[in-house]
Amino acid sequence: MRAMLCSCHQHLEAPDEEALYEEVLAHLRRDHPIIGMSETQVRKVVAEHSYRYECKEVYTGTVQPDEEFGPEPY
Repeated sequence: MRAMLCSCHQHLEAPDEEALYEEVLAHLRRDHPIIGMSETQVRKVVAEHSYRYECKEVYTGTVQPDEEFGPEPY
């Protein structure tokens, strides 16, 4: 998974760099039409500023009765 953060703080992600390029291009056209970057410039930005993005599930077990969250009884 590839991702990048736009200067407007919009998180953009896609399965690979080519798909991310399409996502960024669509975002720029939709939300920032005044910027007017060429496709070559967008490819350069994606190549230089995108990063590998991976989500992992931290806890896969079931919640045990003694693991409930909440205030401690007094």
